[in-house]
Amino acid sequence: MKKQTGIWLDLRNAWIINLPLEHEGKITTHHIVSNVEENPAITQTIMSTEWGPHGGNNQKTIQERQHHEEKHFFDNILKNLDTDIEELVIFGPSEAKFGLENLLQAQHNVLNIKGVVAVDHMTEPQKEAWVRTYFDRPAPRLLPR
Repeated sequence: MKKQTGIWLDLRNAWIINLPLEHEGKITTHHIVSNVEENPAITQTIMSTEWGPHGGNNQKTIQERQHHEEKHFFDNILKNLDTDIEELVIFGPSEAKFGLENLLQAQHNVLNIKGVVAVDHMTEPQKEAWVRTYFDRPAPRLLPR
């Protein structure tokens, strides 16, 4: 069996879900929390003079900080990925999944990205089941007692 992994992410959290190599193995999940501010407050000082606004608009500074925080978050995700992954799917509700895909492609990473899929918010068991279903892996069966 191939080493298959799914990454669910938005700008606040990421879950790395590793499927086991053997049929009856246990799925491992790793949770990563980001420090990205999704909607930072934009302040602007306006003075009623003929020279216009004083103090400037902080939007560019805020966007640069957000971009830096996103890159740090994505780097943290990449550090926590196993090195022997053969197939990867990235899924989640936000546009962050495309940013991670772009970073992986820019680094000429040898990961085989099978898909980038938009899905809604899920519980942890739903995320595990989604990855298992995506890679067509059967759910472990419980034997009667």
